[in-house]
Amino acid sequence: MIRLTGLNEDDIKEISWQIADAFYDYQYSSEDIGLVKYISSRENMFTYMHAIVKAAYNSGMLYTTSENHEGFLVLSGKECGSVRFFDGLKMIAAEKRALGGFSNMKKFIGACFSEGGTIETRMRKAKRDFIRIEMLVVNKEYQGKGFMKQMLEYTYALAKEKNVPVILDTDDKNKALRYKHLGMTLDKTRNCGEKFHMYDLIRETA
Repeated sequence: MIRLTGLNEDDIKEISWQIADAFYDYQYSSEDIGLVKYISSRENMFTYMHAIVKAAYNSGMLYTTSENHEGFLVLSGKECGSVRFFDGLKMIAAEKRALGGFSNMKKFIGACFSEGGTIETRMRKAKRDFIRIEMLVVNKEYQGKGFMKQMLEYTYALAKEKNVPVILDTDDKNKALRYKHLGMTLDKTRNCGEKFHMYDLIRETA
């Protein structure tokens, strides 16, 4: 895995479009609508993902599989960094635009934090350290070729070094099943509204 550095704004936009397309074109399970329930167009998906990618890059949290950029990974938590304050403010402002304003953003956040909050919230309440996968995406043309496994194994090794669990949440049952197949355990399924679920997963330190 390579931590991305030396990118210009056009590079960041290109990566953001790749990620936005992967999310927008994803075929959800019959039980889930996922993020597209709240983000109505490809352009809005780009705005949303660009906000996350730019904040992650500026904060040193954005990784890729190789110079070919088959996949991208954003990590936070123990010794992995966090989004810097002003980058976080810019990210929130852009996400609000992508979601169609403050009212819709409030509904989206309320849904994502429903039924006891995220796994991150619960870990923090328990005062446990962790590494969180904020984003893991494989570009469409490289899906099914083992890059998801490569990024997870990198994260597992990092977590083992630091003796902490890996956590993430995802918005699709089929994604959750793939994560389980690749070594994670389903901690909780949260019903966040009609055809919108969050699947909280964890991998404890072996």
